[in-house]
Amino acid sequence: QRQMCIRDRTGPVHQIQFSILKDQVTIMLDTTGTGLHKRGYRPESNAAPIRETLAAALCSLSRLRHYHTLYDPFCGSGTILIEGAMLAANVAPGINRNFACDRWGFVPEAAWKQERARAHACIKTDIDFQAFGSDLDPHAIELTAINAKRARMGQYLHLDTADIANFNPQTERGTLVTNPPYGERMLEQRSAQRLYSAFGRHLKYADGWKKYIISSEPEFKHYYGKQAVKKRKLYNGRLQCNVYMLSLIHISEPTRP
Repeated sequence: QRQMCIRDRTGPVHQIQFSILKDQVTIMLDTTGTGLHKRGYRPESNAAPIRETLAAALCSLSRLRHYHTLYDPFCGSGTILIEGAMLAANVAPGINRNFACDRWGFVPEAAWKQERARAHACIKTDIDFQAFGSDLDPHAIELTAINAKRARMGQYLHLDTADIANFNPQTERGTLVTNPPYGERMLEQRSAQRLYSAFGRHLKYADGWKKYIISSEPEFKHYYGKQAVKKRKLYNGRLQCNVYMLSLIHISEPTRP
């Protein structure tokens, strides 16, 4: 696949992508510009951030609702918490950013204004959603607070600097969606494996919770100490991961209309 840009010196960029497979040629006009996973609220992140689109997918898989309580004890720069809050409040994922085609002259500006106004009108403000995040790194908590404020989701987040051994849920039941650290080198892998074991021991009595944990560790279930009810393969960038569902949905939170 190749791409090229045609630029009028006085106009916007029109990026053309094309691919050739056997005798089939596909030509595409890039309407997005910067990748869709970049929502516009995270100019700075921690060392190993999860993509915004993947975080949103995890929250969607967990069937997160506007009356649920979300927990992420490895919150990093807050991506899962923010995407969960945006999902609960029905905030369009691209509402805080621009797209390449915004500046194309043949797309009426009024159309963009109308659609953005419609997206803002669809936002839910009277919701019971709460998100609790913690991380061992104080700088990560600072980043989460900054990013949440930029995404206008700060009112739903409650943050704390804490080790996983001190994870202290504030509600009886909840939805846990998290991306624990993983190691690329042998010593880091062993450290991550010990962390998974501690995590599993700490949460072994939380059977009334929905727990969705994404990890690239192939033996995660062994170290965590509990079999997953379901497992799904996803990619964090080019890194293959598995999402482990570790409790039953019907015993988690009360169903509401």
